[in-house]
Amino acid sequence: MQHGVKRISLSEQARKEKIQRDKLKIANYRALCKDLLDKKDKDVRDIATLQATTDLLLKNPEFYTIWNYRRDIIVALVDAEKIKKKDTLEDDLKLIVALLKRYPKCYWIWNHRIWCLDQLQQTREANWNVELAIVSKFLDLDSRNYHCWQYRRFVINNMEEDTLLESSESSNLGQKEARALLRINIEEYKFTTSKINKNISNFSAWHNRTKLIPKIYDLFGELDTTNDHADVRHVFARPQTILQHELELVKTGMFMDSDDTSIWLYLQWLLTNPFFVDDLRKVSPTCYLDVLNAQLAIVEELNELEREDHPKGWDHRWCLRCILLIKSLIREETSEIGALDDMSRKMLQSLTEIDPLRKCRYLDQLEGTGTLSSLAF
Repeated sequence: MQHGVKRISLSEQARKEKIQRDKLKIANYRALCKDLLDKKDKDVRDIATLQATTDLLLKNPEFYTIWNYRRDIIVALVDAEKIKKKDTLEDDLKLIVALLKRYPKCYWIWNHRIWCLDQLQQTREANWNVELAIVSKFLDLDSRNYHCWQYRRFVINNMEEDTLLESSESSNLGQKEARALLRINIEEYKFTTSKINKNISNFSAWHNRTKLIPKIYDLFGELDTTNDHADVRHVFARPQTILQHELELVKTGMFMDSDDTSIWLYLQWLLTNPFFVDDLRKVSPTCYLDVLNAQLAIVEELNELEREDHPKGWDHRWCLRCILLIKSLIREETSEIGALDDMSRKMLQSLTEIDPLRKCRYLDQLEGTGTLSSLAF
């Protein structure tokens, strides 16, 4: 058993027969490659060659040169009116879905789908609701497939563009357009929450939140009424309330899986991004400092629990790194930047032992002054 696939033991006769079948497949594949590359060199662009690219890509969708050649053929045939643009592109979209079921992490398949939709969008014939449903289904199958997340952002961006006013006279959104954009982005925000709740270790979902949160806050500010989306409106009252909400989510994640990198990186974003920091400083001179101290206490508590559970009584590497970061932020906020204190030096020394892959980095930090740039994740 390897990667969940059961090994099949073949008899000697079956093994020889398989080798012969594979030799025939390899010969056919090489012949098809040679034929297509020769036609590409001769700039042959006809329907038969288009079908040949389909045959080859079904065998090997990683062959990006053939994808490029296929696009050239499609453009040439459409320009010559030998094929219908919309029908051909929609057929390719069906082909791509079939390929993605087998190869969901192949760059070139996703790239070709984007190209097809860009072509359809030129005449406003792309169906973004269908695309959103398709990518949602793929993310149900694998919620951490970053190709799907990237493609989802592409779909959402196009949905937003279709929503915007086609007027360049004013930079302000109308109320109708602002509400439509707000609905799209809040649905995405809720979607990331659902994926994080199912699996806390999801870099792409956390990353999406970093893009969505400031945008949603700004869109709420565009509206004249506060009755829209009452279930999340209170969260987006101001950056401070968003921060408190997100920190609670992060706290749950930290205590559920303290080894997950994505949680700690998201926490760093929350504690250092000007969107939150500037607002906290407006609330009161000590508000940001209070948040940092509160988070420091939480991470130190978690580190104590991790130390108790560790067979050798070691500190937790992510906890130590976060503690160092927060202490650095506190020093900057209180204008106490200078040499590392003894406790910070001790933690860095511990990290050289419990995280040996980054030993040289920690040694460099021990020689530095402990500023944010040197102690950030």
